[in-house]
Amino acid sequence: MATATGRGTPGRGVTYCIIGTGFSGTCALWHLVQRLTGPGRPPLPAPAPTIVTVERGPVSGPGYPYAEDNVQLAHRCNNEAGSMGLHGTDFVNWMAENTPRLLRECPEYIRETHPATEPAAWRPDAREFYPRALFGRYLGERFQEAVERARAHGITVRPYVRHEAVDGFTAADGFRVLLRDLDTGREATVTGVDRVLLSTGHWQPGAPGRLAGHDGYLAAPYPPDAVRAAVRDRARARGERPRVFVEGMGPSGIDAILTLCGEGEFTYTPDGHVAGYRPAAHHPPPEVVAGSRSGFFPPVRGPLPPYEPHHLTEENLAAIRRSHHGHLRLEPVLDLLDKELRLATGGAVGWADVTRPPYAGARDKLADDLRASATGDLVHAVVLKARRMRFYHQLAPADKAVYDRLFDTHVIRTAVPMPAANAEKLLALMDAGVLTTVRLGYGTPRTETGDDGTFRITYAPDGGAPVTLRADCVVRARGQDFALDHHPSPLVQNLLRRGEIVPHEEGGYATGGIALAPGGYRVLRRAGGALGPSPHLSSYGPPVRFWQNEKNYAGAFVEAARSVADDWTEAAANAGPGAAAVDGAGLVSSETGR
Repeated sequence: MATATGRGTPGRGVTYCIIGTGFSGTCALWHLVQRLTGPGRPPLPAPAPTIVTVERGPVSGPGYPYAEDNVQLAHRCNNEAGSMGLHGTDFVNWMAENTPRLLRECPEYIRETHPATEPAAWRPDAREFYPRALFGRYLGERFQEAVERARAHGITVRPYVRHEAVDGFTAADGFRVLLRDLDTGREATVTGVDRVLLSTGHWQPGAPGRLAGHDGYLAAPYPPDAVRAAVRDRARARGERPRVFVEGMGPSGIDAILTLCGEGEFTYTPDGHVAGYRPAAHHPPPEVVAGSRSGFFPPVRGPLPPYEPHHLTEENLAAIRRSHHGHLRLEPVLDLLDKELRLATGGAVGWADVTRPPYAGARDKLADDLRASATGDLVHAVVLKARRMRFYHQLAPADKAVYDRLFDTHVIRTAVPMPAANAEKLLALMDAGVLTTVRLGYGTPRTETGDDGTFRITYAPDGGAPVTLRADCVVRARGQDFALDHHPSPLVQNLLRRGEIVPHEEGGYATGGIALAPGGYRVLRRAGGALGPSPHLSSYGPPVRFWQNEKNYAGAFVEAARSVADDWTEAAANAGPGAAAVDGAGLVSSETGR
C-alpha cells in the first residue's frame, strides 16, 4: 500500500502518471527520465519505475497549442526561440542539429520565418519567433527520445494517446485514474499510481446560453480549418461577404485573424519585410473586426535591454508589507512601477501610458512600435521584471480582485511580445481594408443572436452610451477563464467533487485555478474536513491561477518540471524491493470508485 509520502508499494516499483503531454507534460517527462537515468545517478531500484502518459490528441509531445492540425503556418510562438525549450537553448540546438532534415521535410517553416534567406544559408536564430508547428515537431521528437531512453534503462513507459482522463481518486493501493478511449468509448482504470501530474493546459468554458451549438459562434480560434469552414458556411448561407468579430487581440486573437485571412498572400520586400496583402480571388477574406478591452494588440518588442530596477525593489516591497500588516497593497506597488517606468524611459512613459496608450487606435501604435522600439523595449523590460517579482502573490485579497479585473490585462499585454512580422501583417491587413479594431472597455460585453441568425455585440468603451456591432460569426479568442467550476474537463470536475483538488481562495476571494501547497507543486486536497498537501497529485502551468500573473511561460515550465522531477525521484529511491505487480500500472477494466 502506498504510504502517506507516496512511496512505491513493496512488491512493485513506483508508478508515475502524466496527464496531458503538451509542453508542460513533455517537459516533466524529459526531466524525470534525466533524473532517473542520468550519469552519476544511483542505480534504479528493482523493479524499475513505470511511467504512464495520457494525451487526448493523436500524438504525444506537441499538445493542443503546437499540433500541426491545430495551427497554420503563420501561427508563431509567443517567445523567442532562445527562451523556448525543455532545457536551456535546446530548441535552437535541435534546429541546428537537424538543419538539413528540416530544410528537406518542412522548408515552409523556415521560409515563413526567414523569407529573405536562401535555404542553404539558413542558421537558427535564437531571437526569432518560429512557427508553433515547428516547435511542436521538436516537442514530439524529444518526447519519443525520452521514452526510448527510459526503456533502454529498463523503465516501463506506457503512452496512451487519444485517451482522456475522466476521474481519479485516492485508493488503498495509491491513486487510481479512470481513462476513456476517445475512439471506442471504452473505459479502464490505471491502478496503484504513486505520483500524478495534472498538466492539462489552457481551458475555455463552453459557449453560454443560446450561443451554445450556434454554427456561427466559435468558442476557440483552433483548429484553423474549423474556423475557416464555419465562416465559409455562413458566407454561402447569407450570399455576401461575412463580417467576423474576433473577441480578443492577444496572441490567440492574432492567430484567429491570420487564420481568417490565410487563403490570401502576403507580399514581401527584398529584405524580407511584409509589403502588402493580396486577397485570394476565389476565397476573398471576410471583413474582420477585432476587439479587446484596451483595443490594442501586444506591443512589438526587440531583445530585452539590460536594466536593474531602482524603485521597484525587494526592499521597497518589503517596506510596503511592513506598513500593511504583511500584505502588499496595489496602489503603492503601481506607484513604484510608474516611477520605474519614468526613470527607465527618461520620463517618456509612465504606468498610465501602459494602461491607456496615447494613440488614436491600434494601427497607430503598431506603426510606432515598428518605427522605434527602443523605448518600448525598456517598458517591456520593466514590466516583465515587475511581473517576475511575483508581487501578485503577496497582494491583499481585495487588491488581487482589483488587479485581476483592471490591471492583469495590461501587464500580460505588455509582457508578452509580438513578432515584428505579425505586426507587419496586421498593418498590411488594415491597409487592405480587411481588418479594423474596436475598444470594448472594461465592462462585460454582451453577445446575443438576432432573429436573422447574426450576432449583436454590445459594449460601452468609456462607460457611456452602449455601442452595438453586428457580425455574422464570432471567434472567442480572449484569455482563459480560471474559474474551476467552469472547467469543461470531467476529470477536473470529479477531482473537485471528491476534494482531491480545491480552488485557490484567499480571504473570501476566489482567484481561480488549482490551489497548491506552499513551497512546491503538490496540490491541496480536502480530507476529513481539513486541507493538506496531496500525497499523489501535482500541477503547474495553466491550471494554476498564479502562473499567468507571476511566471515566464517557457522558463517557468522548466523550473517547475525540475522541481517535480526531484520530488518524484525521491519516491523512486524509496520504493520497496520486489517484482512489479501484474496490474501495478496496467489498464484493468474497472468501475470501482466512480
